[in-house]
Amino acid sequence: MNKLSRKRVAKQKGLTLVLVTLAMIILLGFAALAIDVNHALLNKTRLQNAVDTAALSAAVLLDAGNDEDTVRSSVGEALTNAMAATGNSEFTIPNTSISVTLSNDPLTFGGAYNHALESYVRVAVSNISLNSFFLSYFGIDKFVAASAVAGPSSSITHVCNVVPMAVCAATHSGSDDFLGYDFGEIYALKVASTSQTEMGPGNFQLLDFGSGASTVRNALAGGFEGCVDVNNQADTKPGGSVGPVGQGLNTRFGDYGAGLSESDYPSDVYIKEPNDLATIDGDGNVEYSDSFNYANYKAASASCIDGGGDGYCRTGEVERRVLSIPMVNCAGSGGGSTTLPITAIGCFFLIQKAPTNNSGQQAVFGEFIEDCTIVNGSTGIIPSNEGPYRLQLYKDPLSGES
Repeated sequence: MNKLSRKRVAKQKGLTLVLVTLAMIILLGFAALAIDVNHALLNKTRLQNAVDTAALSAAVLLDAGNDEDTVRSSVGEALTNAMAATGNSEFTIPNTSISVTLSNDPLTFGGAYNHALESYVRVAVSNISLNSFFLSYFGIDKFVAASAVAGPSSSITHVCNVVPMAVCAATHSGSDDFLGYDFGEIYALKVASTSQTEMGPGNFQLLDFGSGASTVRNALAGGFEGCVDVNNQADTKPGGSVGPVGQGLNTRFGDYGAGLSESDYPSDVYIKEPNDLATIDGDGNVEYSDSFNYANYKAASASCIDGGGDGYCRTGEVERRVLSIPMVNCAGSGGGSTTLPITAIGCFFLIQKAPTNNSGQQAVFGEFIEDCTIVNGSTGIIPSNEGPYRLQLYKDPLSGES
């Protein structure tokens, strides 16, 4: 009996050793799989970020009117630059793996395309091979792919980062303008004389966002926390309030006073003004002969961020000089405190500092630009590249992953 028991115990020990060995092999296999899977997911994320960047970059060029060949060629360059960034150099993206498709509908790609209509771009990258750590021992290769769609959002209908000024808009847009405003032209955003505006006696193109000079000052500095809706109405605020208006707006140029601080209202990163300032005559006609414009500002502010600059750079926020301003229908305005319908939200670049006194009866001037960023707000359901909107990413209808 003793001899038989010892033999049985020896057999059990041998079986246990086999089971432990098999378990260790299985655990090592799972560990190896986890390493390769995590590695693939990491690089999938890197590739998706690069493709998102390339699609948005292409959408910007497409939106700016560049031809299709320029847009398509920009994608490869954008992907190359993105993958050359720190941490992204593990693999390259050959041109044969890149597909660029243009469409007038973010939900349909591959059909007819009209460059004159709202335009969307789809960028897809496929069959990017990755190094395998352990899967190669099992005869398995690793590949990643990614795609992205970018284009204009629908028109903005609800905006929260507006300022309490308004401009009178036409009832409809022409072939070369938006509600009577030409992109790149300089307009008066707040006038110094009621003869310079269509809002009627007592109005200087200010809106009533709350009574008191401090409310006007803080709202124009960027402190308004309310929202406005297109197709709703806004109340005008009679009176010029020249001092508070200038004090609030000029924080965007780094000028502080009247209790305003840089910590609450940072300046723009670039504060240059034109050498020849814009002016307005008694009838409301704006005169501007200087070449400085929003395009110059964008290039200069980008240089400031990159550490360059021409002496007008400051520590601040990009595009603090870009204002979201309600465009209202002034038809029938009788002057005084009146209610006007909001037709749209316009984007204006603050070309120069606002006056802080009424000497010379000068206005607040802004260049009408195509779009601007909204901090809080929402868009409608009809895509449009006319008026303020966002260039954004969409879910790719041809991929369940993006």
